[in-house]
Amino acid sequence: MSTTAGGYVCPECGLAYNPIAPKDTAVAIRSYPRRFAALVAPVDRDQAERPDAKIRRRPDAHTWSALEYTAHVADIFDTFTDIIRRMRIEDDPTIGFFDPDQRAAEARYNEQDPDDVLRRLQENAERLARELDQVGADDWRRTATFPWGERDLLTMARNAVHEGHHHLRDVERVLKAVR
Repeated sequence: MSTTAGGYVCPECGLAYNPIAPKDTAVAIRSYPRRFAALVAPVDRDQAERPDAKIRRRPDAHTWSALEYTAHVADIFDTFTDIIRRMRIEDDPTIGFFDPDQRAAEARYNEQDPDDVLRRLQENAERLARELDQVGADDWRRTATFPWGERDLLTMARNAVHEGHHHLRDVERVLKAVR
C-alpha cells in the first residue's frame, strides 16, 4: 500500500485519499456519470461495425472493456450506497462484498445496452451522493468490519470516490488501446 503523510495513494491511478474532504465525496461522486458518458456515449456512426463496438472491445483477454468498467462503477456505487447507509445507522455492522469478476460475468456487463448502463450509473451515483449528504460530522468515524478488516465511514466514502476515479482512468486507457 502506497502512503503519503499517513494516507493511501493508489499506485496505479495516483489518487490520494487524504486530500478528499468529507464534503467533497458527494461532489466527486456526482461528477462521474457526466465524465463516463463523455467517454462511453459517443459512437462512431461511420464505422463498418456496430457503432458501440469500440466500447465493448477488450484490449486483451484479461482486461475489461470500457462498457464493462462503466457497468462495474454503476454497480459499485449501488453497493456503496448500502454500505454508507448501514455504517451511518448501524453500530459496527459486518458487511460482505461481491467478487467484481463474478458479478461482471453474471450480469453480462459487455452485453448490456450502453444507454442503460449510463442511466444506471447516473441513478446510482445520485443515490450514493444523497446518502453521503446525510452523513453527520460525527458519523465519518463510524466503523464497519469488511472481509479485509475494519474501516471507517470516511475511508469507505473515499474508496467510492477512488472507484470512480480509478475506473475512469481504466476506460481512457482501454479506449486508447482499442482504437
